[in-house]
Amino acid sequence: MKQNILLLLALCLTSSIVVAQNIEFSETPVIVSNIAASDFEGIAHSTVTNTADASRNFTWVRNVLEITDGWQTAVCDNVQCYFPTVGTENFVLDANTAGTMDIHAYPNGVDGSAVVEIVVTDSDDSSLTMSNLYYFNTGPSSTTEASRQTIKVYPNPSNGLFSVKGNKQIANVEVFSLTGRRVKSFNYNDGQWYDISDLPTGTYLVRLIDRDSQQLVTKLINKL
Repeated sequence: MKQNILLLLALCLTSSIVVAQNIEFSETPVIVSNIAASDFEGIAHSTVTNTADASRNFTWVRNVLEITDGWQTAVCDNVQCYFPTVGTENFVLDANTAGTMDIHAYPNGVDGSAVVEIVVTDSDDSSLTMSNLYYFNTGPSSTTEASRQTIKVYPNPSNGLFSVKGNKQIANVEVFSLTGRRVKSFNYNDGQWYDISDLPTGTYLVRLIDRDSQQLVTKLINKL
């Protein structure tokens, strides 16, 4: 009997691991060096794979964690390459298929560096998500990891109220539709709850802005 229970637990754990791994990046992190100010662009190549046995809808969100003033970044997915102003898009991947998930960095004549995070989430199940980091003229550091990991938006999904666990840099909390329209804006206070109960059910972007009016990070949230 004990052996049967252990076997059942092992099978459950194995099943959980498979589910957690059904979004995969080909290379993580991606590091690109020696981008000169005179270069038109530097490209960090990666792919994202849907390892499930069915076609799935995904949403990617670009979070610019660090960037030199004057630099710009843009995303190329399996659909097309987007302008630097585009921070999120939807795409579809067939079963067991890989798609492009590249970041282009544009120095615009300035010596510098950038760190970009791409978060890919199953559009129908926000618990299925994976992120990747892209480094240009720099490498992983504890500061970058802290910036990415300490900022949390919870609960997710939300019944209409959410809070933000972040750092002292946050000044504003802005909520956008997936089409890029701002639908809510709040001043940030530690421990405060933000009300989106009047918004329709769906997926939204929570964008956190620092005291210099710069974007810190963008998170997806599902409103039930």
